[in-house]
Amino acid sequence: MPTTATGSSPQMPHTEASFHGKSLNPNERAFNRNLNVEDLGMPPRSSSISPRTKPQENEGLEEHEDLSPNHSIPSGDEADSIHHFLAQSWHPDSQVPKSAQVPQYKSASIAIPEASRQPLTRSVSQPAVPMRHARRASDNSVSNFNRFTKNYIIPAAKWAYSPISGSSKSKKKTQQCEYQIEYSVFKPLKHLRPVKTHKDFIIHWRTIVEDETGQQFDYPENYLGQHDFNNLVNSITDVIEIEHLFPQRIAAGSSGSYFIENRKLVAPGQTRVYKAGVFKPKDEEPYGPLSPKWTKWLHRTFFPCFFGRSCLIPNLGYISEAAACVLDRQLLSYIVPYTDVIYLRSPTFYYSYFDRASTVMKLPRKIGSFQVFLNGYSEAIAWFRRFPVPQDVTILPANSNITVGANESDLDSRFVWSTASLQQFREELEKLVILDYIMRNTDRGLDNWMIKIVWKTISEEGDEKTLTPVIRIGAIDSGLAFPWKQPDEWRSFPFGWLFLPLSIIGQPFSLRTRNHYLPLLTSKQWWESTVTNLRKVFEMDNDFKERLWLRQVAVLKGQAFNVVEILKLSYAGPLELTRRENLEIIDDINHLPDSVNNDSLLRAMKSSVYELGIGEHGYSPYNKNSDEEVTPVATTTHNETEPLLGHSSSAPHSQRYLEPIGVTGFEYNLSKHDQHTDHSHVGRRVVIERLVKADSKPPVFTWC
Repeated sequence: MPTTATGSSPQMPHTEASFHGKSLNPNERAFNRNLNVEDLGMPPRSSSISPRTKPQENEGLEEHEDLSPNHSIPSGDEADSIHHFLAQSWHPDSQVPKSAQVPQYKSASIAIPEASRQPLTRSVSQPAVPMRHARRASDNSVSNFNRFTKNYIIPAAKWAYSPISGSSKSKKKTQQCEYQIEYSVFKPLKHLRPVKTHKDFIIHWRTIVEDETGQQFDYPENYLGQHDFNNLVNSITDVIEIEHLFPQRIAAGSSGSYFIENRKLVAPGQTRVYKAGVFKPKDEEPYGPLSPKWTKWLHRTFFPCFFGRSCLIPNLGYISEAAACVLDRQLLSYIVPYTDVIYLRSPTFYYSYFDRASTVMKLPRKIGSFQVFLNGYSEAIAWFRRFPVPQDVTILPANSNITVGANESDLDSRFVWSTASLQQFREELEKLVILDYIMRNTDRGLDNWMIKIVWKTISEEGDEKTLTPVIRIGAIDSGLAFPWKQPDEWRSFPFGWLFLPLSIIGQPFSLRTRNHYLPLLTSKQWWESTVTNLRKVFEMDNDFKERLWLRQVAVLKGQAFNVVEILKLSYAGPLELTRRENLEIIDDINHLPDSVNNDSLLRAMKSSVYELGIGEHGYSPYNKNSDEEVTPVATTTHNETEPLLGHSSSAPHSQRYLEPIGVTGFEYNLSKHDQHTDHSHVGRRVVIERLVKADSKPPVFTWC
């Protein structure tokens, strides 16, 4: 996939609820929360449409003579009056007063034959129609037929043409309960305390950035706040709808994706057009109803039984793009460019016959993912062709520093591998490995991630300066992630980075990576925040289903559990991580009375989960010295990369270990403390995590 570029945009009016942002800076979040359109001194805009607002409700407002594209969309009683007025204007007959109706026919004005003057008998329900108005009556019939066609036939044809697009479905509002984990299988380490509050999260972020860069904290290169993203979207919306600088379809790939361009002020009175990002509409995905790629159309039409990846939810790639950005920011990796769900319209998009229009303002808006461009990055496959990874690391120099003049350019051509650059690239790649493994990306080839060299100044002497290379990685095109089950049919979908040389992928995880991710992945509070934020993104889709979402979370947590167990082993790396067996962590929902003691509850759950595996087989993954902080112990299994559970075929205790936590007896014992209470007040709704093996068989082809 081509490269993308992050660029700044001119300051435009900002609407708070336009987009789903995930800024982590508390000051910036407070600023965005308190900012109003009136504070900017500019009129509000209607071109920025919130993903949570159906665009169909505001369609047609631009066509009114008193409303312009820059006019604000009214709300409340004002909106109701405008919709009422527009409804009346669409039916001219209803606005004609009775006094202005067609007058009664007078026979004296036309000479009528004598035979026609005899009275005629007619039905009461059949009014008399004068002869001179017979043509007008036929015109009214044609008008009624056209109105019937517009209101009933065309919508029915649209529904039949694209029944799975979901553009006209009414989303059911479900009441989301608070996600609170009472018992977690992710146990923290004694020497790495987990993050528990938002302040701990910010401090941990500052620590890992300063440790990585060796300088005072600064935002990562790919960081983009919600306010800046909203300004960028407002700018490209104006460029498309007002300046008619339309998006360009990307020829590569199997879906309808588009380069979105924007204008940037480079000098007073001078602007430059640049690529701002990539937009991927939902209905133009590979197997969507309006996919413009003819190969996927043939696949969908003539070979419906061979649809791509059964482990993924169909037509949900645009949500996965935005969810990958959320997970990346929660992990503090910042290798995924800012991505969110927005609405855009353009005549260069692929529309059905019934939705095509002559002007851009009459086209329906499409929902899709917008990913900000990465500037200066190259595809990994092209970058490795230019700078092949050395096989023998013993002959490499200690560093890759270069001394250049003040005006020298094309620094990348002077890059050579060294021990320091190889180690720095390995640590950067480990961010991509952990991100892809947790969200189980099924399409991470060498063309779906980018590499860039940033030259950092070490010293300056006169006209010369000494630079050192810093390799950066960008993860794009993450639409085929977040499966609801592990791949278990034809293909295994291996990760593209798995086939890199052993000098990079075959080494253990670095200490910096362990200190980065273990305090996050072993925190209950972090998991509560991450699952809640991911759910908000997935609920943007009209086809959201609670059952599939819970399956996705189970796979996500199971993958993260493997990451935690591997990061605890000093000798394990990405290769050992991919050899782990598939696990799932199921969220069991329980309603706990408030009178139950938490310490007794914790001991009961630990005895029902962990102590069943203790005995002759030794399946106790942790010491029980502390209820909160525990220390990993060595296992007695021969295969050290296997998870810390026993196989049900060889250990009778492990079979009970993999069973549910005894939900029936668990709730019965708790109910004894609250027998005389009203059942309408069931107490707290909590989540108890349960670790199980994934019930799946290996795919047929394990290399593709």
